[in-house]
Amino acid sequence: MAAASSAGSYDFNALGTASGELDRLQLQARRSAELERSLLLQMGLQDGQDVLDLACGPGVISRLIAETHPASRVTAIDLNGDLLDAARQEAAAAGLERITFLQGDVYAPPLEPGRFDFIYARLLFQHLEDPLRALQAVRGLLKPGGKLCIMDIDDAWLSLVPEPEGFRSFTEAAARAQARQGGNRHIGRELGGLLEAAGFGDVAVHVETVSSRQLGMRAFLDITLGFKRLLLSGAELEAAAGTLAAADALVDDPQAWAFVGVFLASGCRV
Repeated sequence: MAAASSAGSYDFNALGTASGELDRLQLQARRSAELERSLLLQMGLQDGQDVLDLACGPGVISRLIAETHPASRVTAIDLNGDLLDAARQEAAAAGLERITFLQGDVYAPPLEPGRFDFIYARLLFQHLEDPLRALQAVRGLLKPGGKLCIMDIDDAWLSLVPEPEGFRSFTEAAARAQARQGGNRHIGRELGGLLEAAGFGDVAVHVETVSSRQLGMRAFLDITLGFKRLLLSGAELEAAAGTLAAADALVDDPQAWAFVGVFLASGCRV
């Protein structure tokens, strides 16, 4: 069997600087930051813990954790050097030099075993070819009793109201495209079973609903559809043009709503 690609279905550099992907990542994290802060507190994040932000991207959530938990040691790891450079620059500008940023692979993280009290992985597992192997590697980084918290998606829980014609065909085409690259846009429903299979205890999963009223319709569409647009090309993208235009038109419809279910899964090292 071929080894799983570390990048899985997400390769920031392959998207190109003109894609606007860095802006999308930062918008996604900033708009959800307050919600994530409260959810992390609910899931057991405490000041003074040794915390790992896994696949930190541009570091928005790493900075949030460091700002709200000043007694915690925060380590942030990502596979992509360019994203880490952006994260380091933003952290330095915010006076948060105490965050340690490392480049590394989730399947073989360059970190000592048994170190962390709390590990957070946001929107990572949907991209991984071998999520079970990744969970087994991450489990070894936790102290006994330490907790892993995963935030990810399941496209079955994405709705636009009114729904543009062809919207389901568009999301299914994006899911197929991501699957061809090793990802899974329905990973949310599988997280509980994967955590148990990887040897975690006290496994829990719940779904938090996020709406366009919370984020604003423009931000909601940019966050939930932006990466899907980048997955498609050629005839599939052309076929989706009308659907995407109709989705964009919802920004100007004061009666329109949109919803997405965010899966939160956690487990402890026993």
